[in-house]
Amino acid sequence: MSSGVLILLSTLDYLGTIVFAMTGALKGVRREMDMFGVASLAVVTAIGGGTLRDLLLQRPVFWMVQPVYILIAVVTALFVFLLYRTVSEGEGLIMTLDAIGLGVFTAIGAMRAQEAGAQVVIIVTMACLTGIGGGLIRDLLSNDIPVVLRKEVYASACIAGALAFWGVQYFHGSKIIAIVVAAGLTITIRILAMIYNWNFPRVKITDETEPENV
Repeated sequence: MSSGVLILLSTLDYLGTIVFAMTGALKGVRREMDMFGVASLAVVTAIGGGTLRDLLLQRPVFWMVQPVYILIAVVTALFVFLLYRTVSEGEGLIMTLDAIGLGVFTAIGAMRAQEAGAQVVIIVTMACLTGIGGGLIRDLLSNDIPVVLRKEVYASACIAGALAFWGVQYFHGSKIIAIVVAAGLTITIRILAMIYNWNFPRVKITDETEPENV
């Protein structure tokens, strides 16, 4: 890839790190955590998925090669902690940016897996892990049901984006086009899901006598 494309990809990656760190920090403040707790949630949300991906792919963990990602997450957490009320007023924008971050991380995860020689199933898995892994750890640490298990279409957007990446790479061969298509499709699905409140069917238990230990 050309230097211009690499710069663009790095810029989007940093943006995704900032937005994911912001969602983690917001969760920490709302849980009334201290500054260390807020920063911890911000960091694991921003780098958790990519860390798990790199460990499973047996490649150098990205933030150990470029520690700037940790710095970005910590600075973002401090910003949210000090200016929480101002930041929370723009949560609609943050959710839109979160969709962008999800798309970027999905495309990057798929690209890293493809570079490691992985097949399509692993490419999809690593893309999803990169996109949702940090949020999954965040929710578990804050004692919440992970958003990916209960909210509107989220992980499925990653799956669609990863399959698009693989399809473009397989039939066209252009990595940059594959990245753009994967990120764009993931972002589009996620934003449409927020607008139209798309959800997968769930079983609703209305009988209070239903045994809890089934």
